[in-house]
Amino acid sequence: MQGACNPFWVALHGRHIFRPMTSPGRRRGVIDKAHPAVAVARERVMSIVDLVPPVELVRAIKLAPSLRGMILGYLAEVFFEKSIASLEGVGNIMKHDDHDRTKNKSDRSFDCSGRRYTVQVKSIQTNSLGYNTQTGSIEADVQNDASDKRAVKIPGSKKSVTTTCYLRDEYDILAVPLFPFTGEWNFAYLRNKDCRSTTSEKYPKDVRPWLLATTERLAYPLEGAWTTDLVGLLKAHPRLGRTL
Repeated sequence: MQGACNPFWVALHGRHIFRPMTSPGRRRGVIDKAHPAVAVARERVMSIVDLVPPVELVRAIKLAPSLRGMILGYLAEVFFEKSIASLEGVGNIMKHDDHDRTKNKSDRSFDCSGRRYTVQVKSIQTNSLGYNTQTGSIEADVQNDASDKRAVKIPGSKKSVTTTCYLRDEYDILAVPLFPFTGEWNFAYLRNKDCRSTTSEKYPKDVRPWLLATTERLAYPLEGAWTTDLVGLLKAHPRLGRTL
């Protein structure tokens, strides 16, 4: 198409070559992404973080809410690992590939007492924080859905839906950092089975019980089935997880 940018890939000497279509009169050329000069430039990009003064890095993060949320999410996963590493019987903590969209994997899994458990680590939505004048607790919403839509099959039926909702039993435990409430990296835990079902009318009534609500309400001090005692939660529900 004249005037449009129509790039295409060709193979040349075992390298990936990018050859952009150019307008008339413009010099043509091939772009070699494996050239040594490109490798140097790529390394410079990776070194930017090391060269930026920490105070400027923190300032940049604070000024970009979406970036701040993403970084805090990764920090929550790191501190979740640290918080459970010394717990009785816990071992083989694994991180799963964030970019594998073929299946909605958990953020972490771990083994304990002959069983394997899968965990979604989610954080509160800052703008949802509020004080409940009746109970005296601080409350917030926890985002509890997948980042991308994907087709999921409804158990016990031939139905499937395209959704960001997690399935009932798609993972075992929801873990949420309590840092906004306590100033420390401790976590609240809730079984997937205890999470709310969606009430969205865009799904058939018989499908809704199998889809989790995209947000879960968390109050501090904790209420309902929420707990900070992960090992106690596992012991109280011996059929949670799967046998190794």
